[in-house]
Amino acid sequence: MSIQQLYNTTDTSIPTLQFPELLFVEDKLQTVLSKADGLIQQTCISLLQSGGKRIRPLFTLYSGMCFAPLNPLIIQAAVAAELIHMASLVHDDVIDESATRRGKPTVNSLYGDHAAILTGDYLFAEAFNILSTHQLLSSMGYLVEAIQAMCEGEVNQADEQFSSSISLQHYFQRITKKTGKLLAACCQSGAILGGASSEELTQMLEYGLNIGYAYQITDDILDISGDADSLGKPVGADLVNGNITLPILYLLDNPIYGNWLREIMKTRKISRLGVQSIKEALICSGCLDQAYATATQCISHAKASLDKIPGSPYKSTLVHLADSILQRTN
Repeated sequence: MSIQQLYNTTDTSIPTLQFPELLFVEDKLQTVLSKADGLIQQTCISLLQSGGKRIRPLFTLYSGMCFAPLNPLIIQAAVAAELIHMASLVHDDVIDESATRRGKPTVNSLYGDHAAILTGDYLFAEAFNILSTHQLLSSMGYLVEAIQAMCEGEVNQADEQFSSSISLQHYFQRITKKTGKLLAACCQSGAILGGASSEELTQMLEYGLNIGYAYQITDDILDISGDADSLGKPVGADLVNGNITLPILYLLDNPIYGNWLREIMKTRKISRLGVQSIKEALICSGCLDQAYATATQCISHAKASLDKIPGSPYKSTLVHLADSILQRTN
């Protein structure tokens, strides 16, 4: 089977019409992954077919274009960022034993854990091949730090399952590692390749971190309030897995529901009926609204970080992308 037959280029989940620069990224992703042989090629292409919002390449591209016209190095950095993200998703699905993502079968459910882990490793290798071949050492530095942080964040989360003693500060430290660092790395990677100053790089770091906070918090909210069709995975997956999210932290601190929830957490097992009960408690207590308000504050901080960045259509796009996170449904 040829790469053209394997890869469906009409996937409407990738917003290339709204952000035409993503076409360069899609083309290079297809080219890079077509080099693989046999089963690795099949697993890689199944990932491309599953779609995605291409958030990390978007932030890389538009952060770079705030400071310079789009150039090949920014595009290569954006491709590397997406390959790293794809690799992390494949490994996450193995760890979580996920059968679906975005409503489609995961690599591990189609081909087994062994093939999935090696596919993730292959994607990481391709990302660093791109970064080293094009001598994108600054981008590589940001992305390596982000990968290290992501690994630490995932290990910490696994170690803290069903824990009712996590502080708000610790939660933000964890989501900085899990989500914030990679998005910040994308923003800095694009910006430095566009010629941003050190002060501007700091501002892009703050923008990316706060985008990451808001993105993770909306993920937390959607795990409770979303629907399975939009999410492409079962509602309440974080709860069932014992992952302590921001709405749950707020509910644990609630004078009416806190002790009740702690007793549930001690059992280390939450049924589907339990998920529904906790969902109702989160709504009645206002904890979901409280989490949404926190995400809104993070978006405000992200946009404020752009105040000193030169005005341009690309900066306006970054502001729009920030606002759009609060309207997410998946």
